[in-house]
Formats: sequence, structure tokens, C-alpha cells
Amino acid sequence: MRISRVALSLGILLPSLAAAQEPGMAVNLGRGLDRGASLGWTFKEDWTLRPTIGAGYSQYSGWQYAVGSTILRSFGSTHRVYGYIGVGAYVGSANDAYSSTGGLGGPNNISGRNGTSPNSSSTLSGNRGSLAYVTAPVGLRARVHGNFELFAESAYQKTLAGDFVGQQTGRISGDTDQRFGATFGLTMRLR
Repeated sequence: MRISRVALSLGILLPSLAAAQEPGMAVNLGRGLDRGASLGWTFKEDWTLRPTIGAGYSQYSGWQYAVGSTILRSFGSTHRVYGYIGVGAYVGSANDAYSSTGGLGGPNNISGRNGTSPNSSSTLSGNRGSLAYVTAPVGLRARVHGNFELFAESAYQKTLAGDFVGQQTGRISGDTDQRFGATFGLTMRLR
């Protein structure tokens, strides 16, 4: 009997939470564990797909790429403030461990004298190979004016292949196999 009361309570509560986010497109600009710009497509009320297709070039680490996507579920009682949770998977180039410019996954710190690796006789080390990881973000968004929203997101990320860099903006804890960190940013709704 207790299970049916919980189910009834959730059945009454969930429809009131279903209007957190309407279908449409948005551009996200973030800084932290995940940095740069991304596009969010809310394809159904409260369900957003955040695909990533990125490429970059650095004279120190060469070409880098990232491909993947995160699916997010929004919840809240108003359109002005709402939370979200999600899950995603990504593949790409592993970041250069000693590049001052960083890669698509975030900036890195130079750890040796004159910009070199402590264990390297050359100037800067090359790319470290491929990276595949899963992510589980949790965030909060607040509409501040018109179509603009501020967001704060934390995420746990675990590698399936490759290694994360040791130092990165937004990283709170972790090692080369897993990390936890935060991203802060601004979203502009296009519709």
C-alpha cells in the first residue's frame, strides 16, 4: 500500500515539473571543466541533446578533435529556474600533457623549466593519443533576462581509454582515469 501512495504522489507532482524547458535551440558558452561553445537542441519538452563536434590545431600539440553527445533531462516548476541531469559519451584526442595552450578538453599547465617536461629533452611533448570517456552532469539554470540564462554545472567523468590531463581549469578532484569538476557559463536561447 505504501508503494501506491508514493506512486500517486509522484503522479501528481511530475506533471507540475514537466514545463521546465520548451523545445528549441540554445548556444552555451562555458568556462571550467568543459570550456568553449556548445549547441543544445531541446527536441521534446525537458529533453535536450547537446552534441559536440570539435576540432582544433596547436603548433605544440598538432590537430585535436572531439566527437560525442550528452542527453539532458530538465526538471523544475518554472521556466525561470530549473535543474537538469544527464549522461553522455565522447571520443577524441587526448590532451598534450605539457602544452601551454591546452586542447579541446581544457587548458594544461607547463610543469618543467623553460616550458619543457621534467622528463623530456625536447621543448614540448606531442599529443598523447586517443581518449574516450563518459560523463554524468548535474546542473542548475536561471533565466536572467529575455532569452539569456546563467548556468552552473558539475560533472563526474570517467575514461574508457586514454588519460585526462593532470591540471585543468574547473577540476575539483580526480586523477588521469576519472575527474570531478565544475563549469559556469551563459546560455542564449535562439527561440
